[in-house]
Amino acid sequence: MIYDAVEAAEREALLGPAAVLMLPLKARLDLRSAQERMTSGLFSQLGDGTVLAVDVAELPIDPARAYEVGQRIAASVNRARLSGYLLSVLPREIYKRCCAFLPNHSRHYVILPEFPSDAEGYNGVLDQARTRLGTDCVTLVRGGERRADGTFLVETRDGEQRRLGAPGLGPDGEPIEGPIFLADDVAPQRGDVRHPDAVFVHKAQTISRLSAKVPAANGICLNYPTGIVDPAHELLLEARDTLRESSLAPEAPVFDAAMMADAELAYSYLEQAEMNATGLALTVRKQINGKSFNNSEITMWDVGSLILGLLAAVELELAPADRIYRRIRKIMASLPVIQDGDAAYPPTLINVRDASIERRGFDACDFARLTSAVTRAAQHTALADACSQLIGKWQIAGLMQGGVLNNILKTRIQSSYQSHCAHYQTRVLPALGQSETRSPYREAFVGETVADRTVSLLYAVDKIGILPTEPLLLEYVELGPSAECAVLTDVFLGAMKYHFDQTGQLLAPSETPIDTSPWFVYQGFDLGHETRWNVSYRKGREVVFEPVASSPYGIFSTKAAYLWYAVRPCRHTRKMLDMAQEHARIDGFGMSSGLFLDGYTQMKNHADLNTNGIVLQALAHLKRRTR
Repeated sequence: MIYDAVEAAEREALLGPAAVLMLPLKARLDLRSAQERMTSGLFSQLGDGTVLAVDVAELPIDPARAYEVGQRIAASVNRARLSGYLLSVLPREIYKRCCAFLPNHSRHYVILPEFPSDAEGYNGVLDQARTRLGTDCVTLVRGGERRADGTFLVETRDGEQRRLGAPGLGPDGEPIEGPIFLADDVAPQRGDVRHPDAVFVHKAQTISRLSAKVPAANGICLNYPTGIVDPAHELLLEARDTLRESSLAPEAPVFDAAMMADAELAYSYLEQAEMNATGLALTVRKQINGKSFNNSEITMWDVGSLILGLLAAVELELAPADRIYRRIRKIMASLPVIQDGDAAYPPTLINVRDASIERRGFDACDFARLTSAVTRAAQHTALADACSQLIGKWQIAGLMQGGVLNNILKTRIQSSYQSHCAHYQTRVLPALGQSETRSPYREAFVGETVADRTVSLLYAVDKIGILPTEPLLLEYVELGPSAECAVLTDVFLGAMKYHFDQTGQLLAPSETPIDTSPWFVYQGFDLGHETRWNVSYRKGREVVFEPVASSPYGIFSTKAAYLWYAVRPCRHTRKMLDMAQEHARIDGFGMSSGLFLDGYTQMKNHADLNTNGIVLQALAHLKRRTR
């Protein structure tokens, strides 16, 4: 619950008294338990430089309710030691909830007859007012027209009108010791929504006549110089700065003979792993001392990667198109469908040898991948009938709830909304007649400025968890980038390059099977933990998170390297591709799943279907761009 900043000297120097830090991070503080535990005894033991972190997602949406909760908490502590540190970069609606939670945040308004005519004069007056009042939280305004409801209507230098709640000024023109509130006209349907900042109003013909008897502001104002930065905003700023570097400047894509050889090698995996009866392929192949260890269970995600890889092989002219089309038709004909009341859907897991069901259930993310593959295949005349027949077997309307496609697990139904696949689904499912679908990315990507929209989107990403390369770049390759996808791609690329500049470590993160226990890892950037780049895997029932830089399971993903160069060709992504080309090839076998970041050593004789299928997709996309 308590994040102690005293250990960091630069933070201790800047924070001053105890502060409430509004960070929308996971696992920081449960609000209900906080209300029970925040007592005067707890706060009496805290020293300067201590930060209390609250997950703003837990605050009530209604500002009045957030204010009530904040008042209850503040009442149980020494309020003189409870200050508010708030971030101006927060999306406005979240910011209002934060401000309402901390009612002791304050600002001084100085009403002038007119503004100085130039910037130098304006800044001089502002500095005088700040000095006179002893605070930086000063806003100069003009006007001061009193309205019928007792409020003052004022205007800032930028022409923005603000309504200051009454009374504000006494009959003698002296300031009333506040706080009063900024009145807010937005959302009148929810009643009188007041701006949460505490406000002191001053009215003077000249700055020299300003009274300084108003008590000093109890809160830390927005422009207070502090070293604690919101991680989403920090990531945004770093990415913006890094994207300006010449190594990330877009370059003309190149598709050469070496890449064609890579495509041939990746296709050899699809051929060697083929099951004659079904057309499906082994999902993982590993050879040790001449012995083969193969995985014969396949998800619908991997079926989609297989079909899309085969379509890419047609485009790359790696085999006769008729032969590949026959295999795709065989695959589609072999896929089983579970009849479940009015619903009909492909199962979670089947056997590649005979397409028998290995695990019943339904995975919405994997289904979206399969749907993307089938709808793309339907654009080929030779496959149109087979695709139509397969799609005709599926009935998923009953699995939709509130615009979200549900997962079916062994014992329960689970929403797929809080996943990085949900946005990918909204791009794919309209092809099946499901146009009213919800995306956490789309719903978060709102705001008046690009910064607002981006930071809000990063909060949504953080709430979901580690963001890998897939399905982010698959949307680019298969569907073209949405606005949300384009922004996240920029931030992701900038963050990878920033990590390289800071550490010298070249990243290509994605979810990947590996050739040792725990056998499968998720990795990508992660705002919800102390380090930005993390690896996640299961250790028994426990989910482990480790920094990718130091984890023995940190992997340089082969498919991620090819996808990044295909989507964003530049010197840095070319460096990623060169690393994969140099170390990930297994001659006569396929592309290795990846390289261990420790020394960039290959997972020897270990390859998987998803990697090789996506490598083919990336190379076909790249070749298409060079035409």
